[in-house]
Amino acid sequence: MRPKLIGVTARFITENNVLKEFVNHRYLTPLHKRGFNTIMLTINNPNLETILEMCDGFLITGGADINPKYFNEENAGLSKNVSDELDELDRQVVLHAKKYKKPLLGICRGHQAINVFLGGSLYQDIGPTHDQEPRYHKVKTTKNRLLDFPEEILVNSYHHQAIKDVAPDMDIIAIHDDNTIEAIIHKTLPIFSVQWHPEINPDSRESEIIFDTFANLFN
Repeated sequence: MRPKLIGVTARFITENNVLKEFVNHRYLTPLHKRGFNTIMLTINNPNLETILEMCDGFLITGGADINPKYFNEENAGLSKNVSDELDELDRQVVLHAKKYKKPLLGICRGHQAINVFLGGSLYQDIGPTHDQEPRYHKVKTTKNRLLDFPEEILVNSYHHQAIKDVAPDMDIIAIHDDNTIEAIIHKTLPIFSVQWHPEINPDSRESEIIFDTFANLFN
């Protein structure tokens, strides 16, 4: 039996007028450790749908802000470095995973993308209401059908946007004391996401739970 193939969304930078797409190796290492093969999903690929069909599951990575037009708001100048191409890539991944009931994990921006493209919305900027220093804080979790977290976990925080309205088919499974929604899970499909970056500390108990749970979705 061949290893399962995970499509991982690329991000990009432009240097000297050259577009460079990449995936941070930190996202790949926990997947390779669990026996997955990976393929980078790039923007503006005319063969994207064919590649999505080849994939058994997906990881939507962190990155820049999502254009608020996708949740029916104007950009108040708070959503930075928005990219319609990047948004469209993430949107197609989310909708494909939903349609074909494929496992999908979202991290940071990926967490927000899953929520937005399934019908939710975001705070364009959480400002000083969500403490970014220190970079780690505790969040409370709730019992759910997939992730067996302890009641309280320590997570990192590297974001200035957050979920406002939760998508209709998603449930909250982790929340910060300031009511920032830190993790969500689909009511029936193998889709879940976290606001923090488990790939930064992949060997922590919380991160192992996340990546092991994702791997178990293929069993």
